[in-house]
Amino acid sequence: MRFLAWREVRHSPVRFGLIAGLVALTAFLVFVLTGLTVGLGAADVSGLEKLPVDGIVYAKGAASDLSRSGLPAGDRALIAKVDGVEDVQPIGFTMADLTEGQNSVSAALLAMDPTAPFGPKRDGVVLDNQARGKGLNPGDTVRAQPGNVALKIAGFADLGSIQHAAVAYLPLADWQRLRNAEGVSAFAVTTRSDAALAAIEQAVPDTEPVTKAAAINAVPGYQAETGTIGMIRAFLYAGAALLIGVVFWILTLQKEGPLAVLRATGASRRLLIGAYVAQVLATALAGVLVGAVAGVAMGVVMPPTVFVLPPGEVAAAGALLLAVALVGAAASIRRLFTVDPLLSLGRTA
Repeated sequence: MRFLAWREVRHSPVRFGLIAGLVALTAFLVFVLTGLTVGLGAADVSGLEKLPVDGIVYAKGAASDLSRSGLPAGDRALIAKVDGVEDVQPIGFTMADLTEGQNSVSAALLAMDPTAPFGPKRDGVVLDNQARGKGLNPGDTVRAQPGNVALKIAGFADLGSIQHAAVAYLPLADWQRLRNAEGVSAFAVTTRSDAALAAIEQAVPDTEPVTKAAAINAVPGYQAETGTIGMIRAFLYAGAALLIGVVFWILTLQKEGPLAVLRATGASRRLLIGAYVAQVLATALAGVLVGAVAGVAMGVVMPPTVFVLPPGEVAAAGALLLAVALVGAAASIRRLFTVDPLLSLGRTA
């Protein structure tokens, strides 16, 4: 089986090389779109993903949007009394520009109580690492606009981003001074079960609690960005199946005579199908590997804020491409079952 498959590949390297090249091009596009999907998604919501909480309590009618939510600070005590709630932390959120002289960075200010287990342990603003290299250094005093409030940069950490802006942690008191407000945007809660979130809504009617996953999906623009690129990926997978199916269908038609000779000399259908599947897998695997290497290389030159290609995503996309290749090529298997040895030998005589 393997001998038969390898012998044909060895005698037609250009033909199978071109097929592998088509698969590699398709795989490269799939890996690039995968990296963009993961990267753009992370740039939109990674700041929320990094919060070690189970849910977020928004104001009713805020549509799970931190920038539209506002709650009185006193709701914290009411939420903490709800059965199943283990911890409640107030958070404030606003988009701002942090400027110092000619240097400026757009930031998603995420404010919290300094006593919070996941909050900043230093006084001042802690910026995400992606803000490094923009002229801002620990110890600098920046102005938060709008509001023109002076804030001191305490350092940098891996905080992620929200709505494509680097997250900046700051004490809740500084955020309230910036917004000239006494309340908070929302509350981050740790619970024993999702049932506690429903109980919060019953106990505090002006709130709208959601799970962290739901809060991430509700970030403005997140679903639109990832959904659009995901749809393009789906079309690429469908195109890959059609492309591979047509190519191997034509290839099978071209070698119908030699297949009939093999059938006439006693080769079983199982042998022919095994050789055919081996050829499809080998060709598709070679193309996927080349496409994966090219996709990883693309990640080196692309900005890390928009392109992220984790090994797990590479493996999943590669496995799906191989499955798609087999599905697309399956249409040609019927030809292997229906080859008539006597008729084909008569046509080739």
